[in-house]
Amino acid sequence: MKNKAVFSCIRMLLLLVVLVSIISQGTSQAKVVNQLLAVVGNQIITTRDVMQAVYLEYGQRQFSQLSREGQEKEKQKQLRKLVDDILLAQLAQKKGIDVTDKEVDLTIKRVMEQNKMSDEQLKIALKQQGMSMENYRNKLVRDLLRTKLINQEIKPHIILPDQEILDYAKKNNLFPEHEAQVTLAQILLPPAKTEAEKDKLKKTVAEIKKRLKKGESFASLAREFSVGPAAESGGKLGNFNKGQLLPEIEAVAFGKLPVNQISDIIQTRVGNHLIMVLRRSDPQGSQTLESLSPEVEARIKSALFARKVKAELDKMLEKQRREVPVKYMGN
Repeated sequence: MKNKAVFSCIRMLLLLVVLVSIISQGTSQAKVVNQLLAVVGNQIITTRDVMQAVYLEYGQRQFSQLSREGQEKEKQKQLRKLVDDILLAQLAQKKGIDVTDKEVDLTIKRVMEQNKMSDEQLKIALKQQGMSMENYRNKLVRDLLRTKLINQEIKPHIILPDQEILDYAKKNNLFPEHEAQVTLAQILLPPAKTEAEKDKLKKTVAEIKKRLKKGESFASLAREFSVGPAAESGGKLGNFNKGQLLPEIEAVAFGKLPVNQISDIIQTRVGNHLIMVLRRSDPQGSQTLESLSPEVEARIKSALFARKVKAELDKMLEKQRREVPVKYMGN
């Protein structure tokens, strides 16, 4: 009860401060109501804070083109983000992390250099978004505190196992694709038209398979039985991609015939073929870390790293929400 009374007192004081601020703006800005939207610990968030965040994200013109529902949704999103930013900044400070004026100055200098802006041009740009230099510096302090918190408290503890990288690459089809290819050898036997020729063919095939089972090599049998031009080289035909073989042979070579196992007879216009697949490449290629290009591997690591950083930040935020009172006005 005591804590509740103290919080109510603080809330009333903060409301008074905001009301005085509104009144002091004068009648020329009477239509602009700077309402108190949330209190995070001992820090307040007002309508002006949220609108400044919205305009930095969208720009006034683009935001004005959103529907009323879209504008309200964006304002709520930026309010929640401001609450989270303040919670993380408070956590960083609690852990002894701080940001110096010099660091803020250097950050502003980098922003101006990247955008080729002068100090005066930056002030004008901020004013157009309804933000003062002081408020901009406060935002940069929160951003830098968040970055330091990540660098000091999260990054050193993140590990990316090789298996996680491989799983991500497989799930997102990031391994390089290679055209399917086979290395073939064959024993070409003459066409069999008459019954006698067909009977002789069956006996020849049976003998070849029998001698293969006994341990003779496919190459030696090709030299003995094949009538094709590759007989002298042990029946080796070379490497083939799809579309380079007779359709009947391609169906078997790129089908389910196991590597280093002889096929059944394949009849074509050329003759009767016994083929052996000496090697068959996987269309996916080798799915190892070494097969990933450095750029792809770096992209995967970056994505996984960002995912883990976010998960740890979410845990920190959840803990902060339990420890730091956050009050949304009107709730």
